[in-house]
Amino acid sequence: MSDPSKGHVRIDHEFAHDYLSYDAGVTLQPCVKASCYFRRKPGVSFDHFTKHWASVHADLTVAAPPFAQYNVLRYVQHHTSPAAKARLAKMGQQVLDFDGCSTLWFRNWDDYEQFFTAPDFSELVADGDLFMDTSSVTVYAGHDMIAFGKGHPGIDTSDGIAQPNTAEG
Repeated sequence: MSDPSKGHVRIDHEFAHDYLSYDAGVTLQPCVKASCYFRRKPGVSFDHFTKHWASVHADLTVAAPPFAQYNVLRYVQHHTSPAAKARLAKMGQQVLDFDGCSTLWFRNWDDYEQFFTAPDFSELVADGDLFMDTSSVTVYAGHDMIAFGKGHPGIDTSDGIAQPNTAEG
């Protein structure tokens, strides 16, 4: 096969790591990782957005009955300041037009779906209305493939390449 639009086409490549070779296959972690990107509500300062999200909203999320009921394995907030966005842009990188990203890990797709559709989830949505533009929420969800580093115990079933990532000199 020589048409990548119809399937994978191997290129001639000498792999430095057998773990990543074509013949090793793709090792996807079993858990579902969902990243929810969003912007702050118009008229809300970045300071208020950050503090409310990191305290009140985080507390409500972890305390919500669906959090334990549907086996949330990990909850991480990714905060990006205007200064960080400016630095990325200065490096010539395309910057996502979002102010924050919450990432949650679930054991499977059923837990993911039940968490986000649970009646108790509406309390989190109501709090979100106080500081975020809920119409901007954009979700990316799927399975991790760990190329480098240790998996999270209890979440992942395999590690990536674990050798030090340092240059010898």
